Amino acid sequence: MSVRTLAVVVGLAFLLGGGAILFVMLAVEAPSGTLVPCGNSLGLGFDEPAASAVSPAYVDICADLRHRRLLWGLPVIGLGVLLLIGSLVGSRRATRR
Repeated sequence: MSVRTLAVVVGLAFLLGGGAILFVMLAVEAPSGTLVPCGNSLGLGFDEPAASAVSPAYVDICADLRHRRLLWGLPVIGLGVLLLIGSLVGSRRATRR
């Protein structure tokens, strides 16, 4: 396996893994044992009135969870994109020689 192929495979793995990180649903467990859905890292699926009906604090807790997941999901995607771009640039330089 060449270095370019390895870079493409690892880059795709990071890209898909980062996408999965961003789209996995988050939830917080209330003291009563019920789960309060927080949506995914992009805020899709978050029902603010339902979360604030349990407690207004859950709106802030869910926002913090989404923010934290976004802070480490986006760099994973960025690394995957950089590896894919690097493999494309590397392949063009190798074919021009």
